[in-house]
Amino acid sequence: MKLIAKCEGNASKNNMEKWTYPFSGRGIVKKVLIGFSLLLLIITISFVLLSKNSNDSTAVNAEELEKALSKSMEETEKDKELLDKFFTETAHELHNKGLQVGLSFSFEERSLTVQAKDQTYIDVNRSSIEKIIYNKSKEIGFKNFKVDFLALDSRILAESEDEEQIRKSTMKVYEEISALLEEKGYHYNSLSTNMDNEIIIELQGNNADLENSEKIEEFEKLIDERILSKTDLNFTVNFKRQSENAIRDQEWQPIFTAIIDETNKKFEEYRGFAYSFHPAPLQIIIKTKLDSPSWFSNSDEKVNQITEYVEKIIELKRKELSIEEIPYKIIVRDKNNKKLN
Repeated sequence: MKLIAKCEGNASKNNMEKWTYPFSGRGIVKKVLIGFSLLLLIITISFVLLSKNSNDSTAVNAEELEKALSKSMEETEKDKELLDKFFTETAHELHNKGLQVGLSFSFEERSLTVQAKDQTYIDVNRSSIEKIIYNKSKEIGFKNFKVDFLALDSRILAESEDEEQIRKSTMKVYEEISALLEEKGYHYNSLSTNMDNEIIIELQGNNADLENSEKIEEFEKLIDERILSKTDLNFTVNFKRQSENAIRDQEWQPIFTAIIDETNKKFEEYRGFAYSFHPAPLQIIIKTKLDSPSWFSNSDEKVNQITEYVEKIIELKRKELSIEEIPYKIIVRDKNNKKLN
């Protein structure tokens, strides 16, 4: 805008000069509107660019997460293969050396527990046991675990011996049942016993033969007779079909295992896992050591990270196993089991 100064009256050193500045109000409004429009356009373009960059960044982060998680899951599977070999060969070596101990391993805690009949036995044989464990670990390449020793008292040992006899008798029964089922072309999902001397045989899928009660009763009687003739044990045999819930639960077990393994590896705040198909949708519960949200904690951010990680595990594992997608909800709990999301 061009300003024009006009002097009115006589100019002198002793007189105040009166100046007027003619201008157009429309011109100012027009320029203000143009300036505002330009500013709005700049803001809009900036927002679009920021949104695009944000979306691009999210896509890159998701891709990086998927690659990192896929690699971690592959490493976990290899580690479990090494564990199986290490555990089997170590137990075999200890047995060959005449060392009467039992072994158990917690993959989640990466802890090998050596069980012996009493503390004296542990004190006398500890160095020999540890040497075998160390050598096998080095030979196979299974690393990063701790070794604990557990002394059993005499009562537990006596109960264990009784349980072992029962286990051997039961396994003999299961072997006879398995052989007979194979002869008749049946495929079972599980065999179990209860306190009423019943053996429950859960067949795979919804076998149509189970609809024929006379055929099933005849087959149950045949199994009863086989068990009695081969083991001198008297059991009552009952068949049941595998339910839809049992099938779904069985399908999701590898996914649950992957969630436990990978979440435990990634987050030091992890302390446990649970799930429930009832009530729907499937509830996947991650237990953590996190505090309840406060001004001084980053619980919300950590909960989001855990939730995103578990979602990606489910996505990758479900695709790998070709399992049908079902609704689910991830629940993260704090150290006091209070819900955080």
